[in-house]
Amino acid sequence: MLLINNVNFSDHLNNLVRRNVIFAPFYKMNNTKSISEKTDRVQMIIEASQKRFGLFGVEKTSMREIADDLKLSKASLYYYFPDKESLYKAVVEKEQAEFISNISERISSLNEPEQLLLEYVNSRLMYFRSLLNLSRLRLEAFSGLKPVFLESIKMFKEREKDIIKRIFEKGIHNRIFFISDTDETASLFLDLLRGLRVTVVNEKKTLVIEQEEFDLLLEKTIAFTKIFIKGLKFK
Repeated sequence: MLLINNVNFSDHLNNLVRRNVIFAPFYKMNNTKSISEKTDRVQMIIEASQKRFGLFGVEKTSMREIADDLKLSKASLYYYFPDKESLYKAVVEKEQAEFISNISERISSLNEPEQLLLEYVNSRLMYFRSLLNLSRLRLEAFSGLKPVFLESIKMFKEREKDIIKRIFEKGIHNRIFFISDTDETASLFLDLLRGLRVTVVNEKKTLVIEQEEFDLLLEKTIAFTKIFIKGLKFK
């Protein structure tokens, strides 16, 4: 009788069959559970970091403090996120996703494109302030972090543009807006909004926005948006 490493070949085959047929669902179930637990742990870390960054900013938050908040060892935290930059990036991407989800839901529930644009710019400024207060970074520190965020920033800009295009398309469908190229017009609109936001932080040493500055920026942004809307309505 054929032996493989002193094991009966028939028994060897039987063991393989049992493992792949009888126990395969068990292995799969355990693996799925492991993936689910890891996902839950990652989300828990991101949410805890989001709260601490919001209170103290990125620079004044340590990985040790986040680990202590979660009653994790520092080694366990580094298992999921190798450094604070990657963790901050995950928090920013979570906030981006929440903003996109909320504004997309609003677009689906409203049919007035003018109101939608005004609601968008208001929500976008709230997100802008939240993001600045989340980081509270010195400008030079943010410049050092920027390469880490390049892909995320690029993807977020594209998703923003898709939202604005959807609003424009509603306006065209309702014969309120007259736009020949929604892609180009959406890019122009977002670039001009971005320019207004940059003027607030351009000469700051720390990326944080005070209430008075926010109110002024909101006033300017709403005024600009109303002028832009008039242009979209010109036939």
